[in-house]
Amino acid sequence: MMEIDKHVLEKERKPFTTNNLSYHEEQFEYKYVEELFNKRFLIAHNEYYLLPESKALFNDCLWEIDKLQILKRELNEIKSYLNNYDLHEWQTHTYQRNSAKDVLIRLRRDIQPEFLTQAWCKFYEIVSSFPLVPMNHIDNNNKRFKSVHLCEAPGAFVTSLNHWLQTNAPSIEWDWIATTLNPYYEGNSLSTMIDDNRFIKHTLNHWCFGEDNTGNLMDLKNLDMLVKLSEPRSDVFLVTADGSIDCVDVPEDQENVVAHLHFCETVTALHLLNTGGSFLLKMFTIFECHSVCLIYLLSCCFGNVNIVKPATSKEGNSEIYIVCTDFKGQTVVSPYLEKLREHYECGSKQAMFSKDDLPNTFIERIIECSEFFKSQQCLIIMNNITTFKSNHATLLVNMKQTQHMVADKYMKDYNVKKLISGEIVGKTLLEPNNNINVCNRSLQGSYNKRRERQHLTPWEQLNSIFNDFKKIQIHISPSEIVDFKFSKLPENSQIVLGKIFHKVYSSKFCNRNVLKIQNSVDDILSNMECKIQFPSIKNVNKFKKRIRKPIYKILSFHYTDIYDSHEVITKICDALQDLTNESTLILIGYSLLTHLNVGLLYLISCAFNSVKLKPCNSIGLKITLSHYNYDSKILKQLLDIKTVSSNAQERGYAILEIIDASFLYESDLFFTIMDINHWIIRLFVRHLLYTLQENVQH
Repeated sequence: MMEIDKHVLEKERKPFTTNNLSYHEEQFEYKYVEELFNKRFLIAHNEYYLLPESKALFNDCLWEIDKLQILKRELNEIKSYLNNYDLHEWQTHTYQRNSAKDVLIRLRRDIQPEFLTQAWCKFYEIVSSFPLVPMNHIDNNNKRFKSVHLCEAPGAFVTSLNHWLQTNAPSIEWDWIATTLNPYYEGNSLSTMIDDNRFIKHTLNHWCFGEDNTGNLMDLKNLDMLVKLSEPRSDVFLVTADGSIDCVDVPEDQENVVAHLHFCETVTALHLLNTGGSFLLKMFTIFECHSVCLIYLLSCCFGNVNIVKPATSKEGNSEIYIVCTDFKGQTVVSPYLEKLREHYECGSKQAMFSKDDLPNTFIERIIECSEFFKSQQCLIIMNNITTFKSNHATLLVNMKQTQHMVADKYMKDYNVKKLISGEIVGKTLLEPNNNINVCNRSLQGSYNKRRERQHLTPWEQLNSIFNDFKKIQIHISPSEIVDFKFSKLPENSQIVLGKIFHKVYSSKFCNRNVLKIQNSVDDILSNMECKIQFPSIKNVNKFKKRIRKPIYKILSFHYTDIYDSHEVITKICDALQDLTNESTLILIGYSLLTHLNVGLLYLISCAFNSVKLKPCNSIGLKITLSHYNYDSKILKQLLDIKTVSSNAQERGYAILEIIDASFLYESDLFFTIMDINHWIIRLFVRHLLYTLQENVQH
């Protein structure tokens, strides 16, 4: 571990050193628990803050507040001490020392919430501590209440709010809408998206993925669609925004990375809320101009603004929540919406407000607030460093006692009751084993080790990736032949359109870590300016020469080509139109990573007596569709799909699905398709290494 500057260590960890015995006394523990539940700071309470004229917005260069920049440097210095810790070991250590660790255990045992996660606990804590649900305004609205949840996957805020309403205000007539990056859209990157769809798939009619089906909130047309779906807006009294962006490789600049997302979430809330409504926004630190301006905007638009770190939020991270209540209404914000919309998609390189437009009293509060949360975070980090790999018996006993006290206080203060009825989906359906992508996000090694890997040569990176792949079990072999038969027919086919994408960044038909390996390999090849086709043209031609029979038609693709949904549809449709009865169609290099491709294969398989899938080391997957039976219905469906695809292309859209996704997931072949995809990706990486080695030798 890097040597820690002694004066910084003493400054930050003093109240928590193992030599300070008062820390372990019961009275100190009680005080510590009380303070844990009181990490909050009042920013605005009926303040008379005024917005400048709309034409004055975004005119000045970005500015800094010196005191905030000093706090940022101090926090980053403390965080940098973690750079040599293995991430998995560090997370395990901090989890064991998390003061609120027992809250989830107690809730799971005694309350059995529908969808219990850390987010569930945090929201329940906030909604129980602040008037986030404005009961008086809802009563005046005939007890009708609508909430809108931004960046909501996997759905824990919704289920937490439902639990609170059912046990505290059961007479309210509640409806909700949520939006998030669409876990079914294969153009969304796994690094930016939570792909857990356990709750989403049972509540799809409540989810809005926008006009382009990506779920990308930072697109104006998707914002406008959400606003339209939220009508009547007079019922919207709560908007939550729990979005973030993965900053694990840029921890020192987290605030700037997420700034534009927070801006979009805030502008969305200002479009949606009714007078008296509330807004809950997750943020991190408040050191930069963008964040200070955003909180000033909120302080002008809401009667009360508090910043809180829930007791159930991980203590050592920078996560905070901005709790905004008593919205002043559309008359206050409407003159500014058009100006805010101008910077909605691309963000602004200018400051939203001039520094002179912000009152000194407001800036002083922000500095005091930032100092408060920064100090709390630094204390926790240094305490965790001090106790890392410590087996001190007294420490462990006292930590468990603290965790027990925190759970007791949570249950008592928030009066958490078991839900007798009224679950949205039901906890049985939301068990972790019901998530088809069960693989957890995995980051190995320390921050510094990961940075070092970025400087490896491409060849070293590829070998490292292939070694990682060896750890993944694959349950299929080249000698195996799979019958492609679905146990039942879907009642209806459906065409789902969305924004065109040319690379598969996520797939429900593949383990997330395996797909990340493929995409990493693609990135390395791109950086090398190297194009390697798989299967190779040489091997495809060899295969074609071996099969020269009139009744055989071979359709070849390449797994390494850019993904073009319209080309796939056209090739399949044209091939079937050319077939005669009893002929055989063979597909080579046909990807099974997308809903469209799997759906197309299912559709055309209905026109053949048998369909066999056989892994082949030379060409990847060989799909043999034998004994074609002319079917006018299937041909018409294909022609209709081709026409829709052609028209969609002109608008920048593509067909994403032609068969309901849940039907494909529930089929007997689902896990077989996943195994085939894993096998193909491993074969591709092996082929790639072999080809590069051959090229070097020659």
